[in-house]
Amino acid sequence: MFGRRRPAVPLRGVHLDLKGHPPTPRRLLELLDLFAHLRLNVVLAEWEDTFPWRRYPELRSPTAYAPALLRRFLARAAARGIEVIPLVQCFGHAENVLSRRRFRGLREIPDDVSEFCPSCPGSARLVIELVDDVLALMGGAARRFHLGGDEAWHMGSCPRCRRAMRTGDKDRLYMRHVAPILDHLNARGVRPILWDDMMRPWSPPALRALGARADLMAWSYGADPVQPGGHGLTERHLAGYRRGGVTVWGASAYKGGDGPFAMVPDVRARTANNLAWARLARRHRLAGVVATAWSRYTTFMAPCETIEASQHTLALAAAAMWDGALPRDPEAGARAVLKRFRRGRELRRFTRCHGAARELDAWARGFEEWLIDEAERAPHLHGEPRRINPGVIRHRAAQVRRQFARGEALGKALVRAHRGSIPRRRLDLYVASRLGPLRLRNRGVSH
Repeated sequence: MFGRRRPAVPLRGVHLDLKGHPPTPRRLLELLDLFAHLRLNVVLAEWEDTFPWRRYPELRSPTAYAPALLRRFLARAAARGIEVIPLVQCFGHAENVLSRRRFRGLREIPDDVSEFCPSCPGSARLVIELVDDVLALMGGAARRFHLGGDEAWHMGSCPRCRRAMRTGDKDRLYMRHVAPILDHLNARGVRPILWDDMMRPWSPPALRALGARADLMAWSYGADPVQPGGHGLTERHLAGYRRGGVTVWGASAYKGGDGPFAMVPDVRARTANNLAWARLARRHRLAGVVATAWSRYTTFMAPCETIEASQHTLALAAAAMWDGALPRDPEAGARAVLKRFRRGRELRRFTRCHGAARELDAWARGFEEWLIDEAERAPHLHGEPRRINPGVIRHRAAQVRRQFARGEALGKALVRAHRGSIPRRRLDLYVASRLGPLRLRNRGVSH
């Protein structure tokens, strides 16, 4: 792997989604060395609640990073030739902000904390304040700024937005909200980027107006990212963006693309997805490709795969962007690349973390299937409580205790494997997110 003298994709990025499994401070800095080893030159940093917000400190989590650490992160990235592109959500996926009581007046739907209301001027003003908070810490180092902007499915729901929709299309309502934010960044010499999914139905004139102000990052995480005839991204969309004069990036996924409760990535699907994006980058002359790495599908969902359990697919994503191809045995190639980093310590870390995550995942899936099977066979669930044999109930309870003891042991092994990479508080919550629902489901079998 990494056999070419020149990369197939010029800007090769990796996504840090920090709202699920934020690395420890030391590990955050170490990851930059790993990214440089994998010849990645862009980091898309979605800080979320790990950022040390100054104006609105209530947006920080208990494990938020110190400003001094982030300045060290930026300095180390620059020393390794890595551009850091920060990401602040400007429309959808705004749960960390809109779940706070003081911002509830900015919601598109009163009881939904996911989306800003585009008809409320305070929405854009707040986003600009958050953007400026990040730019202030970066000290002029930002060349680009990602504003999210995806999956605003409820746009047009509130009374003010419905009235606005009578006089224009959704693209006008969308632009009315984001235009002040885009103009604010452009005035500071920072190029905005938006996810592309909301723009796929837009007309050529609307795309041209947007392209003058921002880049688009087209995302799709399936094995074939541009399946024709579906509801997702197609090559027609990519070609339409180009005709509209829009600078386009691609977004693959090295983890977080295989379901919200996955604990290890699907190597075959991730490999196919990243290879496809390397081909699309050449065919459509994309500015670059970022391998996304979602940690949670929303702020309040349980986390999915950790970075440490997904380093093989990260290495394969990086190799696909550099070579445009992969060796016949991709996993062996990935392990060889990791083995050359830090005298094999990174490979040992990956092997330990991936093995622990895979075992806990297999246990959880197997135990859930057993619980479902037992629930279907339990006579007391069919209205016949008097025919239950107490001995059968005791036997089932003993089985459940043994199974849970195994799950708890695997959870502790996962925590040990990731020690030093992720804060203990976050690891405990991760394990609880797998064991807790199964405890609840068990009540239907043992009671």
